[in-house]
Amino acid sequence: MTFKIHFFILLTITFCLGVLTDGLSQKKSKNKEDKVVKSEIYTQHEAEYYFTEGEKQYILEDFAKAVNSFRSSIQLMPTNDVAYFKLAQIYNKTEQLDAAKFAIQKALELNNSNPYYYLLGADIYSNANNLDEAAKIYEELLSKIPDQESALFQLAVIYMYLNKYDLALETYQRAENYFGINEQSSVQKQKVYLKLNKVEEAINEGIKLMNANPGNPKYSIMLADVLSSNGQETKAISLIEDLLKTNTTIEGVRLQLADLYRKTKDLDRFEKEINKSFINPSVPINAKINVVMKYMALLPDSRLQKLLPSLCDQIVEVHPEDPNGYLLLGDVYSSLLEKQLVDEEFKNIYKRKAISGYYHYVGFDESKFNVWQNLLNMELQLNQTDSVIMHSQTALAVFPNQTWLYLVAGIAYSQEKDWKEAVYYFNEGIKRASTNIQMLELLYGYLGDSYYNMKDFEKSDSAYNKVLEINPNNELILNNYSYYLSLRGEHLDKAKEMSIKLMRLNSDELAYLDTYGWVQFKLENYKEAKRVFEKIIDSNKASADNYDHYGDVLYMLGDIENAKIQWIKAKELDKNTLNIDKKIEQGKIIQ
Repeated sequence: MTFKIHFFILLTITFCLGVLTDGLSQKKSKNKEDKVVKSEIYTQHEAEYYFTEGEKQYILEDFAKAVNSFRSSIQLMPTNDVAYFKLAQIYNKTEQLDAAKFAIQKALELNNSNPYYYLLGADIYSNANNLDEAAKIYEELLSKIPDQESALFQLAVIYMYLNKYDLALETYQRAENYFGINEQSSVQKQKVYLKLNKVEEAINEGIKLMNANPGNPKYSIMLADVLSSNGQETKAISLIEDLLKTNTTIEGVRLQLADLYRKTKDLDRFEKEINKSFINPSVPINAKINVVMKYMALLPDSRLQKLLPSLCDQIVEVHPEDPNGYLLLGDVYSSLLEKQLVDEEFKNIYKRKAISGYYHYVGFDESKFNVWQNLLNMELQLNQTDSVIMHSQTALAVFPNQTWLYLVAGIAYSQEKDWKEAVYYFNEGIKRASTNIQMLELLYGYLGDSYYNMKDFEKSDSAYNKVLEINPNNELILNNYSYYLSLRGEHLDKAKEMSIKLMRLNSDELAYLDTYGWVQFKLENYKEAKRVFEKIIDSNKASADNYDHYGDVLYMLGDIENAKIQWIKAKELDKNTLNIDKKIEQGKIIQ
């Protein structure tokens, strides 16, 4: 009995323990499963978090952080093709092309149905100059994903770069088959045909495009260009003439027609058509300016030399409110003068025209220094000193540190014999030309002349010495300085030294010979002076001063009769020669 009870208790305990153990085992298994599920969800959320952060950083162009974020996302979710795509974008932007290739290849391996992956891949390989691989990617895109035919145009361009012209033509034809006859395909096919010297095929392509768009004159004009560029100007003329009969609103095409007439040597019709265009205000001024500049490049040409200035006049008349017309006017007239394509009798007229153009232009826009230079140079050439003074001062208000303007203003005041003002501007220029050696040479030279005319000889000599420090071989200063010293009878040894040097540099210039001869005269070397002045007289180019000086030399040598003859010749050339009447009357030198 006792045994039975114990056995039952044992069985009961064993059963309960079994149930308990089994229950505990089931509970433990369930908790483990929950933990695994929670881990996968957490990983997905974390990957999404890193991807979102990468997107933000990409938008802010913080590419280094964006790369780290996208990489972290990929580590958590290795199948994230979009993250690889974003990495490829960044690497492409930052020109890390090997990394970009790897990233886009991974994106395509994970997802080959997204067209943007292919497009980016083609762009990456194009940037890496691997056009063959770029072409393969485009072909793969077109074969795998429907409705991506717009990529045909990029593919065709790549084939053209690879000189695979047959494939380029085939690709453009595929685009045309899908989209219909279109400008891009036709124009590019024309280029390929012309590159292959298949002119008729190119022309036929233009005809096809024109016929497909009968209401659009643009394609007729484009075809005329192709015809004209390939030696078929007559057909091009006929095409444009027919077009003008039915389209009265495309007057600008007359410029093209005019050029066709010029190419076929029908110059009367050329001028007629071009004038029609230039007097028409609806033809844009820029088109007219381009035509003028084009024909300026063809100079010299006697017909164009007469036509181009009149075309510029028409531009400013028809477009009076456009400053570019006035600038063109100034440039064309001054350029014709510079190229010496203007008859002597018209030179001053052309200079005034150029001045008018530049003057009107600076009224619109005073900020271009080169235009002020052109204006002032022309005014100086015409000795319009009042205008030079006024305009140089106006320009100085805009460009107060431009040394050249001080030089010009000083020259103008010198021409007006306002030596005090001239000295002021030359000195102001010198202050601003500390590193411009050539400008300093000019300024000191003019300053020396101005001080000499003010009879401030000490400052004059100082300025001339400054020039010779800069350039010991400045012929003009050697001439003027030595001559003025001889007139003053001062520092004659220095005057002699400079005049001898001048002869070594240039003994053919009559003015320099005169100076050398006069210095010899002042040094009482009368025989040497006579030899020099005889050389000047024998040149048949002697001036009144030359004859006057020669007369003085002969007088000092005792040949008074011949001296009077030379003085008479001097008076015949210039009645205002100093003391000439008294010399002739009294038969002696009058200082």
